[in-house]
Amino acid sequence: MIKRALAVIAVVTLILSVRPVYELGVELGLWQPVSRPSGVSPRARYVSRLKSSGWFDCSVDHGKNVDACRAWDDAGHLVAYGNFRLDGEKRAATATELRPSKVQLYPGHPELAWIYLSDAKSDFGKVLVPVNAAGEPLERFEVH
Repeated sequence: MIKRALAVIAVVTLILSVRPVYELGVELGLWQPVSRPSGVSPRARYVSRLKSSGWFDCSVDHGKNVDACRAWDDAGHLVAYGNFRLDGEKRAATATELRPSKVQLYPGHPELAWIYLSDAKSDFGKVLVPVNAAGEPLERFEVH
C-alpha cells in the first residue's frame, strides 16, 4: 500500500514538473514551442531573450542579394516585414549569419524595423536594416 502511494506521488510530481521544464526549455532556446499563434509562418522560429521574444521567418534571396524577413510578437501580430541587408554592408546576411535575436520596432512603420542578429560573441552582433527595391537602406524618419 505504501509503495503504491509513493508511486502515485512520484507520477503526480513528474507530471507537474513537465510544464515548467518545457517552458524553461523554450525560454532558453533548447527547443521550439509545440504550438504557434495563428498567422505565424510554419517556418518561423521562436526566439526568446530576457526582455523580448518573438517569431522570425528570414531567408536569403540570392537573386536580389537581400534577406526577406517577417517578425511577429508573442501574440502572433506581424510587427516587421520586408527586405533587409546588413548595416554598413551592401549584402545580405548569409544563411549561417541569419540568426535573428531581436526586432527593433519603429511604431506604425513595420517596414522600417531593424533586426538584430546573434553571433558567437553577442545576441546583438550585426544588424539587418530595411532596404528599398534598389537595395538602398531606407531612412528612418521622425514625425513631428
